[in-house]
Amino acid sequence: MNDCKGRCAEPGCPRPWEIRVAWALRGLIAVTATVHLVQGRYLYAALCAAVIAVLVAPPLLARTSLGNLPVELELAALWGAVGDMTLGRLLGLYSGTAWFDKVLHFGNSLLIGLLAFLIVYALQLTGRLRTSAVANAVAIVLLALGVGALWEIVEYGADALFREGAQGSPVMAPLDDTMWDLILDGAGGAVGGTLGAAYIRFSQRTARRFAAFARLVAPAEGVAA
Repeated sequence: MNDCKGRCAEPGCPRPWEIRVAWALRGLIAVTATVHLVQGRYLYAALCAAVIAVLVAPPLLARTSLGNLPVELELAALWGAVGDMTLGRLLGLYSGTAWFDKVLHFGNSLLIGLLAFLIVYALQLTGRLRTSAVANAVAIVLLALGVGALWEIVEYGADALFREGAQGSPVMAPLDDTMWDLILDGAGGAVGGTLGAAYIRFSQRTARRFAAFARLVAPAEGVAA
């Protein structure tokens, strides 16, 4: 995310409040990583550090004119990381409530669906992708399910190797918990893709942001912005 110093009329330029929220969430994840490290939960500390590294890279790259990530993508990823690492694991909402895990799975998959639609939109703007709306919808739901399944594998590995107790919930056995997580992943992906389509359609400012982003990451001749 680029701060666009003094040039906020440009397409893709984040608002001041978006910049402040992004840095606040980055700071919260950094604090979360430090606490996990002090507590000896090295896996979660490493995951937090990886999130920070990945999400701080875009503004650094933008300062060298190599590219710029739309603020919507970064804020969505940051909120997902805070929900899981800070609220769920650090503050104990996963083990302390029966509903938080399900709400987070649905919410994160909704964000994944939204982001997947925006990526598809950027590819279509550059002419690199030509698919129907039905094909896009199926791909978005499958992507959300795939990411959700990958996360379940990560949780299984954490339980097997580090005995973290990541699977299961206060009211569900591990298998039931996993299956409901995947059901909510698919539902969230479908809702997120639908919201993404509406978001692009009714937000001209966002459409200009992603048109500019698409030209940066995948320039093509004859692209209609």
